[in-house]
Amino acid sequence: MFVIDDYVFPYPCQIERVAELRASEVSGMLLDRSWFNDVLGTYLRYSVALAVPPDESAAYERLYGLLTDPVDGHRFALPYNSGTVQLTGRVEGVSDALARLPGGGQYWRSVKFTVIANHPTRSYALSEALSRGLSALPDAASPELGDTYTYTSEGWVKQ
Repeated sequence: MFVIDDYVFPYPCQIERVAELRASEVSGMLLDRSWFNDVLGTYLRYSVALAVPPDESAAYERLYGLLTDPVDGHRFALPYNSGTVQLTGRVEGVSDALARLPGGGQYWRSVKFTVIANHPTRSYALSEALSRGLSALPDAASPELGDTYTYTSEGWVKQ
């Protein structure tokens, strides 16, 4: 079972997940030949194969409509360990198959799609980064040349 934009789809499905640990462009080999890995966060990717019963054509059409809606993302509730994870993700690679029945009937089945999280599911907070010895940078939306910042108990303060 999973949820897309508050619509529950309680049908049999096979779900695979991949956790992608994405590094920033400053990651790489240092002069001392050690690797610097500036991890931005963990992004989840789910591959879903769903079997909607043939007599549930309205639900199938709703699902297909949601999956092929050209939007930047949907709200998903997907299995995660012993619970669920809520994420906003984009849909890629929607496919299904047309089944023809004796007597001229037909229905769409076996929809498959991929959900890729738009934001990291896991990342370090500033205090966690500092405790691991990582360089801390201020969250400045529009810094100017010469700006200086100091980290205090109140967070980053522009001097």
